[in-house]
Amino acid sequence: MESNHLDVQLLRPEVASSWERCRNLNVNPFQEADGYVNQLELRERLYRKQHLLKVARPFMDNLYNFVKGSGFQVVLTDEHGFLLEVLGDNDIVTRTRHVLLCPGGNWSESQQGTNAIGTAIVEKKPVQIYAWEHYCQSNHFLTCSAAPIFSPEGEIIGILDISGDYRVANAHTLGMVVAAVNAIENQLRLQKATDKLYMAYRYSNTLLENMSDGLISINNNGIVTEMNAKAGEILGCNPTLAKGRHVEQIYNARHTLLQVLNEGTEYEDREIIIENIGRKIYSSATLLRDDSGGIIGAVAVFREMNNRQPVKRPTILQSHSYTFDHIIGTSPAITAAKEWAKTAAASPSTVLIRGESGTGKELFAQAIHNASPRCDRQFIALNCAALPETLIESELFGYEEGTFTGARKGGRAGKFEVADGGTIFLDEIGDLSPNVQAKLLRVIQEKKVARIGSSNERGVDIRIIAATHKDLNEEVQLGNFRQDLYYRLNVLEITIPPLRDRGEDLPVLATHLIEKTAAKLDRKVPTVESGVMEKLQAYGWPGNIRELENVIERAVIRAGSEGALTRELFQLQAEAVVKTEPAQVAVKEIKSLREMECEMIVEALAFFDGNIQKAAAKLGIGRNTLYRKMKEYGISS
Repeated sequence: MESNHLDVQLLRPEVASSWERCRNLNVNPFQEADGYVNQLELRERLYRKQHLLKVARPFMDNLYNFVKGSGFQVVLTDEHGFLLEVLGDNDIVTRTRHVLLCPGGNWSESQQGTNAIGTAIVEKKPVQIYAWEHYCQSNHFLTCSAAPIFSPEGEIIGILDISGDYRVANAHTLGMVVAAVNAIENQLRLQKATDKLYMAYRYSNTLLENMSDGLISINNNGIVTEMNAKAGEILGCNPTLAKGRHVEQIYNARHTLLQVLNEGTEYEDREIIIENIGRKIYSSATLLRDDSGGIIGAVAVFREMNNRQPVKRPTILQSHSYTFDHIIGTSPAITAAKEWAKTAAASPSTVLIRGESGTGKELFAQAIHNASPRCDRQFIALNCAALPETLIESELFGYEEGTFTGARKGGRAGKFEVADGGTIFLDEIGDLSPNVQAKLLRVIQEKKVARIGSSNERGVDIRIIAATHKDLNEEVQLGNFRQDLYYRLNVLEITIPPLRDRGEDLPVLATHLIEKTAAKLDRKVPTVESGVMEKLQAYGWPGNIRELENVIERAVIRAGSEGALTRELFQLQAEAVVKTEPAQVAVKEIKSLREMECEMIVEALAFFDGNIQKAAAKLGIGRNTLYRKMKEYGISS
């Protein structure tokens, strides 16, 4: 510094090159660090590097266990030399804080002169800097050993360093750092490969589920390894439950996959009969082989015959994947409901689920079905409020050919027939018309159904789970619901608590929905800032879990791909209400509830140009309910 001349013979080449860079950068070797650490910038960098931190932390812990008590500390920085995390003994951590060798400190060459961290970034290789080799005099008490961490793509993403008092320096320290960095890089490559495999699985699984043909595969032991939704529909079974079972438990046919596997005879477009359901289909089967040509299994493709209209068994994949484990919460209210539902699942009796809209009534129904002896049979769900009276009867009971204009040739089986042997879930049963109520009562009593337009009755073995947000006892008193049907349905009653009565469950529910939404939007799970959960717990949630899910999805979308969830991003109904001074309302202006209801129905119908479905949705009621109220008030569409 005095002669402005550098004798490179006195220094190692990497140190000499670094000193020259520092002089060109006008780094003052006698100036001490200013002691300022930007905590806001530290938080932002920690968020951006959370994946690296998660991978590196176990290896940092191992390194620290080696150097504990020796006056050294383990340091992780980002690719710019910004310190993210430090593990060390209290004495060395305290001693190095004054030179900013702490989280938030910047150890690039431009800020700290020659040092192992900054020099390793420039040299892109492991570096050890000893005592006076540090360009800045304030750092001469240190010996630092650092190595860059490279991503699977070959870019520097961080630096791992061990720093301590130069008087206890060890020649093997740099080797320890390099070994740890190699382990971190291997873990990063492994995770990338795993992510690629997972994406490939998701891609192939999506292709399978969107095939117009059914597909089933087995291994050499005849165990089902894959089955798509269409195959489940054709074979009349649940694909999720079929995996892991022997193929002969899934379907019986003259030509099965097991024969293909045993005899080695493949076939194409062969007409076969699925004996257990009496259905003819076209099938092709082939052997699966590994790279060396060895047989590892077989796969079959099923295609329905075009010259026949078979009974289509609706496949509801989600219904067969939900169990009681998917009902999140440990509050006393939800725990009691789950325990009672588990008891009900073991019984063949009819179940009535009560709860406000959005509380998860169908989730409970699916969990009861999957915990019951009927779990390997169909689960059919029907929303009674979503269909007009003219259609719901044909949906439930089916119809014969020629019953009405547009009726399908050969007729059509109703939901009760399709659900034979399984479970039928009737949501919003309180909206059923009196005529359908009477027919439903007969099905429950006689276990028989007759299609519309037919006098022939078919026996059905079904378990009925009904749900409603209404007080059916009150509806009975009002004459809107049959008393005898109410008593038939209300054998085992389960009441699902509203979200406002289970506030202690809200944080874990919200966290689950945030992760679910992030996966749905193909984004990283955002961090949740303080105050968010308190705000959510203070809200009444009139729309229950459905409203919570919508609010969270809106917040995640507004936060962006890299943003955090703040209080401001959660828009709740209460915030949209404009508070005004209470007005003096004359008694003559007060209208009865019937008058107000009538006016709202008229306004909704006018707004949607008589569209019943849209008007009912806006009013928050079912179409059958809207028809009934229009008739009651003498309103025409």
